Amino acid sequence: MITKVVLWRMSMVLAALAASTGAQAQEPCNLGSLKGQYVFVGRGFIEAAEPGVQRVHYGIFVFDGAGKFSGKQSSSRGGKIGREKLQGTYTLDADCTGTMTFESLLTYGQVHWDLYVTEDRKRGHIIRMDDGNMAVRSFEK
Repeated sequence: MITKVVLWRMSMVLAALAASTGAQAQEPCNLGSLKGQYVFVGRGFIEAAEPGVQRVHYGIFVFDGAGKFSGKQSSSRGGKIGREKLQGTYTLDADCTGTMTFESLLTYGQVHWDLYVTEDRKRGHIIRMDDGNMAVRSFEK
């Protein structure tokens, strides 16, 4: 026979489970969803500037949680090695998609990317959105 105490305890356990499940649900993304340092890897081509020259990049992004980022990268552009500082701005919508704009990098001027962040905000992917360019980067905390 189930006593009132057992029923009460079961209801308390169920209430605690429901509360913890609700607490685990992710809030909508916003600028503050990206904050801190993330390591990235990327590759691509800039066909308009240097047809057929493959590029690879490794580095870090440091997001400020308010729409700006900085960082640095090591690059190989067809075997030509470089190290660059990065800075720019980003947007992030409630659905965890947004944009990144890198300030002038080398001689290419501003570069534009579409941004996709995972639900846990620990990883993301970007794709270059300037005509004549093919590049992607993935980053993680």
